[in-house]
Amino acid sequence: MSFVSYAQNFEDVMLWRALKHVENGLYVDVGAQHPLVDSVSKAFYEQGWRGVHVEPVQAYADMLRQDRPDDTVLQVALADTDGVLELNVIPETGLSTAVDEYAERHLAEHGFAHTTVRVPMLTLKSALQWLEGKQVHWLKIDVEGLEEKVLRGWDPAVLRPWVMVVEATVPTSTETDYVRWEPLVTGAGYRFVYFDGLNRFYVANEHPELLDAFAVPPNVFDAARLSGLASSELCRGVMIRHDADMARLHEQAGETEQRLAAAEHALALAQQQAATLGQQAQAAERMLAAERELSAQLRTEVAGLREYARLHAHIEWMQAQADASTRRAEERERTAAEAHASAEQLRQALHHMHASTSWRVTAPLRGSADLARAMLRSPRRAVRAALGRAVANPAVKARALRLLAAAPGLEKGIRKLAIRAGLGVSPVVRHGGRAPLEAAAPAPVHALDQRVLRELSPRATRILAEIHKAIDNKGQ
Repeated sequence: MSFVSYAQNFEDVMLWRALKHVENGLYVDVGAQHPLVDSVSKAFYEQGWRGVHVEPVQAYADMLRQDRPDDTVLQVALADTDGVLELNVIPETGLSTAVDEYAERHLAEHGFAHTTVRVPMLTLKSALQWLEGKQVHWLKIDVEGLEEKVLRGWDPAVLRPWVMVVEATVPTSTETDYVRWEPLVTGAGYRFVYFDGLNRFYVANEHPELLDAFAVPPNVFDAARLSGLASSELCRGVMIRHDADMARLHEQAGETEQRLAAAEHALALAQQQAATLGQQAQAAERMLAAERELSAQLRTEVAGLREYARLHAHIEWMQAQADASTRRAEERERTAAEAHASAEQLRQALHHMHASTSWRVTAPLRGSADLARAMLRSPRRAVRAALGRAVANPAVKARALRLLAAAPGLEKGIRKLAIRAGLGVSPVVRHGGRAPLEAAAPAPVHALDQRVLRELSPRATRILAEIHKAIDNKGQ
């Protein structure tokens, strides 16, 4: 950024030459007056510096606040005591002064009328106590004849700028008046380095590296551009034009403030809507998270239901198998019960049959029939077994003899079977000394049958007839 000079006597050029290596420096401008015309601080402000303005005149203080919104403006007068100061204000000039003699001379020589106002008055120490410990890079004092009182209210231990610039002539004159106050500066550890015909420059002893910057006056090598507002001949007209410009700027600023207020209102609404949308978005995110959790739960439940369905189907299959097994068991139980009932009925029938008279009467016939069937299957084995039992058992033997005596045909058949089987037959003596078995004549069978038939059932009678028929057929 190029350096544009606004000061009336190139004070800003000299200070910039010495301090341009400092970034974002700090300045103090006592008697700042106009923010543009003859301003020493404006060029530094444009280079990013910030500072403090001390200006007791209301109009200029307001202009400074408007033009330098981030600077500090103290609307007070400075002197050697705290209190109230009567200030002669000369409108639209930088000549307002607390020295009555100077005010009367401006009126007499230039026709500049003035009004007297009471303003707060502080010492430099009390007004800038809050800057103690901070690096102040330059301090300018231009108070139209009150410089000595301002310096007497200064405490160099509290405020110690690197460079000091103090107006050293009588207002609107080349006559110097620094003799009374310069010892206050040099006695505080400052060295005089430069006089520009209006101001005297001093450098603190602890910053000797700045001395060379004040060896020569401003020149082409400073590469500074002029603002066109620093001409003493044009000062009054420039200020008038500037005031008009400032009025217009105030109007534009008002319009801008209205637009800014509307924009801020719109921004507030937008921020409120954004906050609402943010809350809605958060709520939507919470709902989405809940839906995802519910979906996961549902998937788990579906998997469980599928597993349950599989198990249920298996259980149904097992139940069907169990039902089938139960039915088979019940069928077997019914079959067993029916078999048991049938067996019980057979047992009872057999018991009744065994207990019947016909069963007892036909026992010999059943034995004979069994013997006959055995003989038909294996004659030799049957005859041998029968004869063996008959000979071995006297009771059986006697019974057999009686049976044979009563049934000559049976005796004849048995004899033939015995001979066919190759068995020798011993003579059997009949009861009562009768002839042997082979000589005996057959006895009538039907005599025994008639006695028995009266006690037999029809079925037993039929069986007995078939036995007799079989025996007869075998005997022939």
